[in-house]
Order: sequence, then C-alpha cells, then structure tokens
Amino acid sequence: MNIIEEAVKKLEEKLFGSGCDDGVAVISIKEGGRICPFSSGRCLESAYGGKSVYMSTGCPFEVKTKVSFMYDSELNDGLKRTAACALVNSLTNFMCFTRLSSPCSEGMESECLKKLKEIIGDKKVFLNGNMPFLSEKLSSQTVASPEESDLIIISSDGIISDCGVEITDQYRDRKEILFTGPGTAGICNILNLNHFCPYGNK
Repeated sequence: MNIIEEAVKKLEEKLFGSGCDDGVAVISIKEGGRICPFSSGRCLESAYGGKSVYMSTGCPFEVKTKVSFMYDSELNDGLKRTAACALVNSLTNFMCFTRLSSPCSEGMESECLKKLKEIIGDKKVFLNGNMPFLSEKLSSQTVASPEESDLIIISSDGIISDCGVEITDQYRDRKEILFTGPGTAGICNILNLNHFCPYGNK
C-alpha cells in the first residue's frame, strides 16, 4: 500500500456515513494557474462542494468523478495518484480538516525560503520531486541519494511519480521527512505527517 492509498483508506473511515462519498468532484487543468514556487508542473484545480483547491502535477488531466472512485482502487500510476491526491485535498479542505487550498501569493518565495532554511539548518537534504528553485537555492546542502541525507523534502511529485512515491514509501519511517506545498496538504493532514507551506492561501 503506497502513501496515497493509505491516506485514502483513512479518509474513507473518517467520511463513513457523511454522504460525501457520493459527491462529485471536477478536476481540471487551470491554464496559467500559480503553483508552489518550490515545485514544478502544471496547475490542477479540484472543485468539490463549492470549494476549489490547487496543486502542481506532472500528470495533468481532466475528469468529473465521484469521490468513491478512489476507494479500494490500486493507485498504481501517476494519473490515478494525481486524481486521488486532488480528491483527498478537496475533501480535507471541504471538511475543514485543513484550510490550505492554494499556493502563496506572488513574491513570497524569499520569505518562504528563509523559513525553510531555518528548519533545515546545516542538514544534508535530498529533494524528492522536481524542485528546480530549491535545487538552486540549497545546492550546497543537497545530496544525490536519500541514503546520504539527514532530511528528505518532498513535493507533490514525490507522492505522484513512480520514482517519487517509491522513495517516499521506502524512507518515510527511516529518515526525517518534510512535505511541501498545497499539493501534499491533504495527505499530510490525514496521516499526521510534517508539512511546510507557511504562506499558502486559505
């Protein structure tokens, strides 16, 4: 069971009897939408119950689906994991488990990076996901493999791509881990994982 399947299972238990399972979510590509500056990819919007949440993904697609689609499904490729991740984000936001819905406003990158550096200190860091901004700004501290690291930073790629989710599942109980951006907020809320997005919009 990968990390998203685990989160889906726990969310299903939380929502049991609420009727939310029968609700329909609309997942769509938001052209030109802002994504977390620590991540890459395209902006995906997930709308449910009159609320919208946003995440970045390298597997963009569009679909209208019931929330229950993800229950008991093998989330074994990037598209399925993207859909499930978007739905988990939508439902946790709709139920007010987490208020985070979208990335920070333009121009907050430097403040966010400053806070992140305070957390990191002098630790050796592995970036799990495509994070060009952090790769440049933390170049003196990044290492080539998870095994060498003191801390693994994970973007939404790190729970969606085949390689990313494999690394996350392999090291989440062995290394200090920090998830970033609105795309990972729902998963972290459900599984009580360390999450960093101090300026994300609600």
